[in-house]
Amino acid sequence: MPRSIAVLRDFSGGINTQFNPRDIQDNQLGYAQDVMGDRVGSIRTMGNGSGGLRGLDNEVNAYEDGSNNALNTLASTDIVNSPGYGFKHFELDWTEGGANTGEHYLAVVGQDGALNLWDYTNNSWAAPVSGVDVSSDQTDCLPIITAINNGIRVADTNLSNASTIKYYMYVKRDQLDTDRSGFYAGNNTLPAPASGNLVSSATYTDGAINFQIDSQTSGTGTWTKDNYIFAYTFVYDGNQESAPYICSTALGSADVNEDRPWKVTVYADAGGSGTSYDARITGARIYWKYYDSGLSKVAQGEWNLLVDVDITGSSSNDHAYGIRSKLGDIFLDWTKATSVTANAVIVIQDPPIDTYATLNGYRSSDGALVIGNAGDGYKSAIFTNRRMFVANVKMTGADGEQTQEADRIMYSPVNKPDIFPASQFIDVVKGDAEPYVKLESVGERLFAYKKDNLYIINISNPSPSGWYLEATHKGMGLIHPAAVFKTDFGLTWVNSNGLFIYQEGGGISELSEGRILNGHGTDDYGFSAWGKLITANSIIGYSPEDKEIIINLDCGSGANDQNFGGNGSDVIVYDMETQSFWFGKNRLTSGALATNFDYDWNGELIYGSEASNTVTIRSWQSGSQTSSSFLFVTKDIDFGSPAKKKKVYNIYITYKHSDSNGVSNFLSYSTNGGTSFVTVDGDSSTAIANNTLDQAASWEIHKFTFTTPVECQSITLRFNGPTSNASKININDISIEYRELYGRVPAT
Repeated sequence: MPRSIAVLRDFSGGINTQFNPRDIQDNQLGYAQDVMGDRVGSIRTMGNGSGGLRGLDNEVNAYEDGSNNALNTLASTDIVNSPGYGFKHFELDWTEGGANTGEHYLAVVGQDGALNLWDYTNNSWAAPVSGVDVSSDQTDCLPIITAINNGIRVADTNLSNASTIKYYMYVKRDQLDTDRSGFYAGNNTLPAPASGNLVSSATYTDGAINFQIDSQTSGTGTWTKDNYIFAYTFVYDGNQESAPYICSTALGSADVNEDRPWKVTVYADAGGSGTSYDARITGARIYWKYYDSGLSKVAQGEWNLLVDVDITGSSSNDHAYGIRSKLGDIFLDWTKATSVTANAVIVIQDPPIDTYATLNGYRSSDGALVIGNAGDGYKSAIFTNRRMFVANVKMTGADGEQTQEADRIMYSPVNKPDIFPASQFIDVVKGDAEPYVKLESVGERLFAYKKDNLYIINISNPSPSGWYLEATHKGMGLIHPAAVFKTDFGLTWVNSNGLFIYQEGGGISELSEGRILNGHGTDDYGFSAWGKLITANSIIGYSPEDKEIIINLDCGSGANDQNFGGNGSDVIVYDMETQSFWFGKNRLTSGALATNFDYDWNGELIYGSEASNTVTIRSWQSGSQTSSSFLFVTKDIDFGSPAKKKKVYNIYITYKHSDSNGVSNFLSYSTNGGTSFVTVDGDSSTAIANNTLDQAASWEIHKFTFTTPVECQSITLRFNGPTSNASKININDISIEYRELYGRVPAT
């Protein structure tokens, strides 16, 4: 038979360890490390996670000079006890200097719970934000950061700690003519008033509201001659109302005239410097109820609105702030008593029809309303469909008892992300001994991940009563909350069972099925199966620019001297365009720990890399980067006739190689389905001549010659890159010169 040439020029199928190496597709590989075949027609060195961050598109600045410069590092920050947590890119309308021009921020919270912020304009990390040490004196904080409107919420998901949820946000407002605009931080408790009362004359109390009621002797009204008790609340951020504070002074029936209006005077006091009110407070509401003589029996039912109070704005804004009795009325303006105190007067003929419940959509007695006490918290949070959803909640009730509901999801009213009435919860399954790990959303679906199960809840209906469980998927849960990532097509997540994606309108797909050997065994070449590779600290990200899913196998390990699968910065890359898997050894920062992944201002995939208590923000760069672990193994090639013998004479490759140092023993081989690769056969009768790959800046052809032709049924080729002098290698095609022999392989 004449000699023939078999050509391999398509490597886009990636790794397939599920099937025998002889039975995989021609464009698939038995094993590959630090290489990518995502560009059809060649195989190249893989990218890595050591990139810097580019500047905003079309903007020239410190980051955009073509070299992807790294931004300033963050010192004195440790994540050894919190790998995969505590990193967030977010945008605010306001710069650190208070300009309304928009700004990009990066937030890092280490295991000590301190919030560190970097801003794009200054390229600097500010000192840890005062008031946002979410887990003071702890070294095992597991922080998550949720962006909401013009701020963030920071929570410690280690519910064994006595942590408190914190906020950091920009406030733009005046309070009684005092400009309070700026950044603020603190406990996210929305505290009720602690003082303030019904008074008989003008009385001002720092940071409180007092009010005076005079039942008129003339005029038309419908107030009944009865006993009245009062309470008032603070309103935060324009619409988040605190629990009521019950005033100690009441209005007795002797001071009420039947069917006459009430004259109500409200006294507000912002304190000596005008800052006694929490900067988030926009107003207050005064309420009333009936009571029996002696305050022994307060009427059942909800608190009834008396006066709506707004302290924002300034005295130059007519009717923009002040007091009113109905939410549809204009405000009656404040009269300034001093630079920091004011009063306003309103005559109320009839009791307003609104109550605390009708104004808020929940009752004032509906639990503590906030997850704000020390030790309160949740394992996961997401703001979607204008509501905050939290899962695996630990909360102090109105009775003071702290309870953790590991399999409960709570949700806020619309546009009130810090309010959690006790009645607003979802219990998909109770008593299954499986806590929630993570919440995510796509469109109008809430994805609730437990360790084993995934629940998909349809929340499209504006009314929670119309929400329903759409699907349950066993075996699709999570171990680590950063093992799921939101993408431009939906979601991707990873566990020991496989790699999954959800595409809106297309459902769930398992990408690893039929590609990577499942279970906890080893493949034909002794490499770990999927279940062995994925760890409790495996996390995931997605690069939309490169259409690549990146799995960091162990973000909590600093090991860097093991075979693939044993190093903390090892990765599995899935290319969406070619639907192929690729393994990478130490392709993130070698020897460093990692935070969770996120996107930057250009939509590029970034993460925090920590070594020696210093965090460096890095990006995934898909383009070829140097490697000293370049390796790939072809399929077991039988030339289409497995039962016949062949002689293999020469191997040709078209290649590029970036380094001036040649790569010795670049090619090795195995025959007849063997898994041991050699450059010289057992009796030394056959060796590979010219087995050093030289530098090639442009495409060159290299010929490997067997000193004696290799006689075999099938042959597998292994290409080994340098073990030192890291370089880039690109192979366009592989040609095998062989001759098929007469006769079949004898049966045994």
